[in-house]
Amino acid sequence: MALVAGLVYLAVMPAFAQSAVNGDDPAPAEVVPYGILDGGVRRDLAASTQGGITQFASGLNTSRIGMRGAQELLRDLRVTARLESGFAVATGIQSNSTTLFDRNATIGLRTRDLDLQVGRMEGFGYTLAAAGTIDPLSMALNLPNYSSPPAASVKAPVLGINPLQGVYSYTYGQLRYNNAIRLTRYADDWSAGVMLALRGTVGGAPLEDLRAVYLDSRNGPVRLDGLIQQASDAQARHSTLAVLAGAWTTDLGKFQAGIHALRIDAGFDAASLGDGASQSGILGNSTTVSTRLAGPGQAFRLTVLDLGGTWQIRPTAPFTLAAYQTQSAGAGSGSSLALVALAKRYLSPRVAFYAEADHSRQAGTLGFQTVSGRSTGSGCMAGLNVRF
Repeated sequence: MALVAGLVYLAVMPAFAQSAVNGDDPAPAEVVPYGILDGGVRRDLAASTQGGITQFASGLNTSRIGMRGAQELLRDLRVTARLESGFAVATGIQSNSTTLFDRNATIGLRTRDLDLQVGRMEGFGYTLAAAGTIDPLSMALNLPNYSSPPAASVKAPVLGINPLQGVYSYTYGQLRYNNAIRLTRYADDWSAGVMLALRGTVGGAPLEDLRAVYLDSRNGPVRLDGLIQQASDAQARHSTLAVLAGAWTTDLGKFQAGIHALRIDAGFDAASLGDGASQSGILGNSTTVSTRLAGPGQAFRLTVLDLGGTWQIRPTAPFTLAAYQTQSAGAGSGSSLALVALAKRYLSPRVAFYAEADHSRQAGTLGFQTVSGRSTGSGCMAGLNVRF
């Protein structure tokens, strides 16, 4: 990373110095604070043997606070920076107690067509899913699936109501990466990117290795996205993700479909990655998920098919229906079908009230079985999402 920072410095400083010699007065740096506060009340109707559970939860987004900065060097050339930290609204506790800027810490160079970023950042998969490009719910509903934690002998993670929250997680090594370099090329009807996370150590702890490429194509109302992303643990065992997704936007609404295929080598250990253990403040406390997959010589395969549509009931009231079919095999086998309805009402451009209802059916040994012993469950939630 020091080498990359040095190359960036050598690339931009001569131009900046020449600008100063010529008497040019570059625009002042822009620093913009931003954040999201999200909280609501969640009711799981079959969450335990004692019946339903009501709890405080975040529905649409993880609450966060951050800063974006930009400094113009030359026409069409800017230095950019971003810092972002997550926390739980219910308690104020950081999402990751060991990392201040756990969500993002990057510097970069940006032109109209190219974007170069270095530091700690999300992978392409999470970025596209959170933007709503390859997930109808835009990574909303990081909520429990009425499921008990997996048995210690299985050590395979439980998926949530939106299973893509599980796919793009620390647990599977498909969320964020330290020591990363990402280059993106933008054009009018396509874009492409490549990303690497360089192997190394921080404080003696091994960092992950990553290779990723993505490509999208846009032709009028149709958009197609594809990506391949592979992370490696300290023992060079792989977690490989392949995604193909499409969207069709009409006057009636936006319709999406996609396939997300994940393959994890036997013994892959996400706990050894630079990301650290998976933590969540959804239940009011941090829950570490065991991440080493059992089964000597047995790989783990997970496939999620998604289908969804979003309609503008009125300009400030979008309504989304989504379905997720999950199938797993290998070290942990099982299946799940989740149906979700999500309605939003924007009270202002930055304030939204939301309500959702969901129903899921689980089967197999991947921890899908509910605590109450039932294979089906339903839930609903209402909350407020505030952006600033």
